[in-house]
Amino acid sequence: MFPSRLSTVAVLAATYFSRGRREPMRWFRRRTAASRTFDTGHPGDDEVLSQLSKRSNLEAPRHWMHYLYCADEGSARQAESQIRSGGWAIQVVEPAAAGPGWVVIAEAHGVVMTPSAVRDARVFFEHVASSVSGGDYDGWEASL
Repeated sequence: MFPSRLSTVAVLAATYFSRGRREPMRWFRRRTAASRTFDTGHPGDDEVLSQLSKRSNLEAPRHWMHYLYCADEGSARQAESQIRSGGWAIQVVEPAAAGPGWVVIAEAHGVVMTPSAVRDARVFFEHVASSVSGGDYDGWEASL
């Protein structure tokens, strides 16, 4: 079975080149996703969206998580309150795994990733971080 398929490919290739074409045939070329560019106002966010768009459909709903670090528990609880008021769910408020401080992890399910949604979320979380002691917005991740 294999030799007959090989012969068919050889005949097709010979036919292709006998018609005067000089470029190689592209039958077995791996298709790659078109690279999209985004403008969220933050180069790191643009890159993450670009990577997500290469691996999946950005219009598919996904799980989205944001990370915020605070100096102490009181600041973390204050950030938690602001984040909940902004419509986000809280996954965790606990001491940071490495070093001093606390981490607040916010999440949303079923989110469609758009540049404007990413931009709005960054503005929101950076505002929350700037309003609490030792606040530092450490970015986000999303499911594929």
